Amino acid sequence: MNIFISCSSSNDIKDEYKIVVKYLMENLSKDNDLVFGCANRGLMGICYNEFLKNNRTITGICYDMYKDDLKNLKLNSVDMVKTLEESNRLLEKNSDVILILPGAFGTLSEFLDILEHKRTNLHNKDIVMFNINGFYDDLINMFNKIYCEVSKNYDFNNLCKVFYTADDVIKYVNDKKTSK
Repeated sequence: MNIFISCSSSNDIKDEYKIVVKYLMENLSKDNDLVFGCANRGLMGICYNEFLKNNRTITGICYDMYKDDLKNLKLNSVDMVKTLEESNRLLEKNSDVILILPGAFGTLSEFLDILEHKRTNLHNKDIVMFNINGFYDDLINMFNKIYCEVSKNYDFNNLCKVFYTADDVIKYVNDKKTSK
């Protein structure tokens, strides 16, 4: 199964996230393939290195402005893009499951765009948020507020699965694979 992973590419992210993501990737990379944004730093670097260590297929989607990052990566294929829209459409197309890990503006931008495309039925990929140590609690509360106070058309709980442990994410992905 191809998993698109959206997450932080900053080395400054707290170690507590790195430890949990390493455990998650040690398990997911055994028999899945990676679709990602071509950085070997932060959580994204942990993901890349675990999939590489397990000789899995790695597909990169890289912005032209970050093409220098490709020099240090071993990829099975890479698509160069100019815009977020172009990137997200390729990420959606090339993945079976979309996994959101802690990240900053880039992660949020990818997530919101992909979430809105799912809401408007432009894709039907599973979106999984791993809410490590409550990282996304405030965002989830905001989504629930939108549902309650703005429109019932924005039911986050129907669009995205939220998990709080790595083992629950692993079980969900494994169950998806066996149900295919």
